[in-house]
Amino acid sequence: MLDGMSTKPFNVRLPDWAVQYINERAAVSGTTKTDVLLEALRSLKVQDREALMRKGYEEMLEIDRLVAEESL
Repeated sequence: MLDGMSTKPFNVRLPDWAVQYINERAAVSGTTKTDVLLEALRSLKVQDREALMRKGYEEMLEIDRLVAEESL
């Protein structure tokens, strides 16, 4: 999954359950632990983007409502 991306070593401390899950997920999916973590990070990135978009739409909805009230 790294497809030519440059990489750097990165050490973190994780609770036992997280290490166990990463190992199990990598074994079941036939990928590396790095790929499992990248998949999780991509998922979080998508969730963050969706949350920002949702917030932006909600703010625009309020602005549109205020503009509509002013035009009455």
